[in-house]
Amino acid sequence: MAKSTRPPWANKLRRQLARAGEHDQGLSRFGADSHNYQLDPPASEETIAAFEARCGISLPEGYRDFLLWMGNGGAGPFYGLYPLGAAEPCQLPDYAGGAVLPLGTQGCTLMTGLVLDGPDRGRVIYYDKDQCSPPTLMREPDFLAWYERWTREVIAGYDDEEMYFGLYLDGKPQELMALYEGTADVQARIEIVESCYKFPELPAKQKAYFKKACDSEQDPGLRMALIKMLCCFRVPGMVEQIGVLWDLGAYPEAISVICYEGGWEAKETWWPRVLEKMSSLRGQPFRDACGIFTTLKDRPEIHAGLLKDQLHRTDLDRNDRNTLFTTLSKLHGREEVLDYFLDYLPDEKNHEREEYSTLIFAIWVTKGICDPRLERLWVSLLDKFRTTQDAKEDYKGSQMHLKSMIDPNKDCCVGASHPFGVICSNLMNCLDLFGLDYRGAWRLLMDNGRWALWKQEHGLAT
Repeated sequence: MAKSTRPPWANKLRRQLARAGEHDQGLSRFGADSHNYQLDPPASEETIAAFEARCGISLPEGYRDFLLWMGNGGAGPFYGLYPLGAAEPCQLPDYAGGAVLPLGTQGCTLMTGLVLDGPDRGRVIYYDKDQCSPPTLMREPDFLAWYERWTREVIAGYDDEEMYFGLYLDGKPQELMALYEGTADVQARIEIVESCYKFPELPAKQKAYFKKACDSEQDPGLRMALIKMLCCFRVPGMVEQIGVLWDLGAYPEAISVICYEGGWEAKETWWPRVLEKMSSLRGQPFRDACGIFTTLKDRPEIHAGLLKDQLHRTDLDRNDRNTLFTTLSKLHGREEVLDYFLDYLPDEKNHEREEYSTLIFAIWVTKGICDPRLERLWVSLLDKFRTTQDAKEDYKGSQMHLKSMIDPNKDCCVGASHPFGVICSNLMNCLDLFGLDYRGAWRLLMDNGRWALWKQEHGLAT
């Protein structure tokens, strides 16, 4: 069937897309520089019918209309939309609701798709090709509603870095306030509050409303969400609400506010009480607490010895321990925790490939500490790891001469990228690259005779 005059909805949507491009002329929004707010020419009825016949599917009406009247790929959320035929329909292993047509990439393995059949037919779905997280259905009833919302939010200047498009509630500040007022469900209210982060600024009326709601709220999770959001929008008096959370025993929530929204004053005021609670924290609250001390690293009263007790905990997972080591590496007074690392670094169980990142963080803690025991330990670790295949591969990369992207008159090399090679690179940095440049340090390390002589000359031969 031949196309007739473009329908009014398509004219309106084209105008909105043009306004979105005018609003973001600098292409600052995520992925905009890949599509420039330009659509490809629309698809023909014959092209769509041939694709449907070949794949044995029927495209949902909203998406089919978009292809016919708007464009066959181009401008859209994230990196834009694929043209029809760029990807084949598939079944997602972790979604039983129907076949999905990939619509575009969000970067890495994250994808945008369209549900082709089943109860969710026509809705947009976000999914991970590596199944690292479950798929998420968008709230909009069909593709056109999802796309139209994207153009509105670009025009409104909503934040797509702080808030991932589509995963928060639609609506203007006054509409979200009305939603909050119309429900007593705690989780629904938390979602409404967290959706406010998309706004570049929260109007005074909504600031006053949500502050009043915060003052009377007894649920610690919802109160934490309100405090964080209102602190983000610099509402006076909100940082003082941290004390209310603390008195309620909502320590993780209070620490989260101190870490992310509290500012310098809150961190300087609250760090002693955070330290008192650290031994009871694990996971994200523990890492948030470490973040507070990292931020305060230049304060004279903040030193590595404050966190010494945390090193001996057995209930921290690898992420917690990595964060703790990273924080310690930035604090002064690291000599206060040296004895722990003199035991940790040579421990063979920490030398497995799956533990290599934690070992690197431990090496960072010791870098710059002047102690003969450390120098001998660094050399013994180099003796172990320099003979690995990882080190040999990274040595080859270190000898390559590549054109510098920064200064065309200089060359550069491939840095260490293999696990045990990265360990060698960090250990060499602890020893100031043996007084050589990066390439020369790798050459010395790979030359058995020169390496033995260097150790002998520096009194580090074993």
